[in-house]
Amino acid sequence: MPFKQNSAQNSSNSRPISKKEHRKISRRKFLKGTVGATLLGGTGLYFESKSAYRLGVNHHDLVLPRFDADGFKIAHLTDFHANNKAKADRAIQAIELAMLEKPDLVVITGDFVDGSQDSVLDQLRRVVRHLSNFDCPVVSVLGNHDYWVPAPRKVFDILESGNMKLLRNELFEVGGVKIAGIDDAIAGRAKHHFVGLAGDKNVVALLHEPDFVKDVDDRASLMLSGHSHGGQICLPGGWHLHTPFGARKYIQGFYPNAKVPLFVSRGVGTIGIDSRTFCPPEVAILTLKSS
Repeated sequence: MPFKQNSAQNSSNSRPISKKEHRKISRRKFLKGTVGATLLGGTGLYFESKSAYRLGVNHHDLVLPRFDADGFKIAHLTDFHANNKAKADRAIQAIELAMLEKPDLVVITGDFVDGSQDSVLDQLRRVVRHLSNFDCPVVSVLGNHDYWVPAPRKVFDILESGNMKLLRNELFEVGGVKIAGIDDAIAGRAKHHFVGLAGDKNVVALLHEPDFVKDVDDRASLMLSGHSHGGQICLPGGWHLHTPFGARKYIQGFYPNAKVPLFVSRGVGTIGIDSRTFCPPEVAILTLKSS
């Protein structure tokens, strides 16, 4: 039976950041970065923007302290932003690619959608139905955009309607590995006291925004995040022009020397313009190994 703890509901000492506040800052910086990239990249940037659709599977072996479930395989998906058919199709493609890898667990670290209109909810239902095809457990946490929609409860109801386990400050166990799903930090819903209840080994924390690893119990073996999109609009070599609040320090890849070893995925979807430059979307396949 899965090891679970009832969620600690929806309060936090930190003030949540509203969508309006976040948008005022991030849109200005994003536009400046996009203009800069256009000037610097020229024609090459135009063709590279096709990378928004070049979804790839990236394999990573992560060597971890406080971990002895050697070889445990996680398919890490994040940031679908499945607001229309094209973006939902991309999310479904990512799910199908992850399925071929036969993981022990699938984790999704938030930002399923950016809206709660009927058309968006219909696309989200399509995505959730495809998640039912996995032979292994599927768990997820919420992201800031999931909370910022006009009717978040409608989004949550769809996410909870399938076989996926939505973790909101809860623990879930599979194959001797404890998954600590921390609710969204920017929305002010994150709790941390329950993480220590999982013990001091084989604990994988999920939290949408990577910079909040500073608040996570350091007995966790690993933390998985998204949110950054890897910068989304980058220069050659992957040098990012802008990342949102909550992903300024940790952008993409593995950070073994963070407070808790941290992996940040570039994710599947996009925010704003449906374009990526020198920053293709990814399905991350993580094989966890003892140090």
